[in-house]
Amino acid sequence: MFNSQKTMDREAFMDAEPFMDLYAESYNSSSSSISEEIRKQGPIGSVSAAFKCMTSDATKLCVHDALFKLKGTGDYDIGGTYADGDPEFWFFYTVSVCHGDNHLLNLFVCHRKTGTFSIEFANSSNLTQKVSPGDDVPYLLLPEDNMVKFNFKSTKPNLNYFIKTFCFKKLDRFNKASTLFIPIKITVNPKFELNNDIVKSIKLKHDLSGLLTKQETTDYILESASRKQFPTHKILLAAHSPVLMKMIKESDVASLVIDISDKDMELLLEFIYTGTIKNIMQEDCVKLLQIADRFQLTQLFTLTQHVIGDQINPNNAIEMAIVAKKFKLHDLLKRVFNYIAKNPKVLDSEGWKNLQDVELAKDLFQYSRNLVQSVIE
Repeated sequence: MFNSQKTMDREAFMDAEPFMDLYAESYNSSSSSISEEIRKQGPIGSVSAAFKCMTSDATKLCVHDALFKLKGTGDYDIGGTYADGDPEFWFFYTVSVCHGDNHLLNLFVCHRKTGTFSIEFANSSNLTQKVSPGDDVPYLLLPEDNMVKFNFKSTKPNLNYFIKTFCFKKLDRFNKASTLFIPIKITVNPKFELNNDIVKSIKLKHDLSGLLTKQETTDYILESASRKQFPTHKILLAAHSPVLMKMIKESDVASLVIDISDKDMELLLEFIYTGTIKNIMQEDCVKLLQIADRFQLTQLFTLTQHVIGDQINPNNAIEMAIVAKKFKLHDLLKRVFNYIAKNPKVLDSEGWKNLQDVELAKDLFQYSRNLVQSVIE
């Protein structure tokens, strides 16, 4: 969409330039208790190309000159946020007009780094008109009390993600100079909270992690492909994995070499001994499914598909459907199909454009047709 980061930043800055004086005037009149350093960053929490906003402070996206832009079509930048002085997120949007005089604003974010993050944003297009103290120009605000959160995971820098489409049926509430504010909250490396009932059922009400870390009374050695040794307890390996049980029975020595990386061996043993994966949000869930499949760890399938299901978004929905079908995760596949049926933006994703599984596409359309039919009836 953009030729370079410099071009993107410069165009967005020029787009917001007419509003810089307005912000500067109102901000310079604020309380003297606010430091000069903060003042140079602009109104705290406002994400705009005119000012530098910290990711941890971001509370609203500023869509300047909203009326003019929503009347037509085009691509526009909003601005970015920073962490430790480095660019971290960049927000932009496209606008279009569809049948029935509906004006659409499609919101996107570019993650300039790697890792996991979550974004909470307004889940409704209902507008509230407000006026700032000492300012005659009203602004429009999307609801702050109805926020929805999505989780994302970037494996490389500068990945773009679709967030949401806002639909405005009428523009009569937009003043010529109106700025539209979209409430948001960004969390970097969010703490993932699993359903306690699921965790309890998987862990079988016991946690033997102490045995793994202290390595007391171990009686069996597992070796990875690199020949790194992992002292274990044979009875636990056999109790949790039918595959390991068979391999142990067929071996006449107290050790077993498995063609698996050191990292995957650590994950395998962590699950066998604790019934969960502590930092599962930072792990490759497809890799966990491969481990579960290889060693027939039914409960690891349950845990992993629950985590994957909470990370579905328009950019990865097709990939998740492929994974769910491959590992025969029927609950996850149904959840993905339901998400796709309710979010047609998925059909614009690269995953859909590159989908080669004809049967999966047929199943998806059949599911969507049945869903629509059930609503009609």
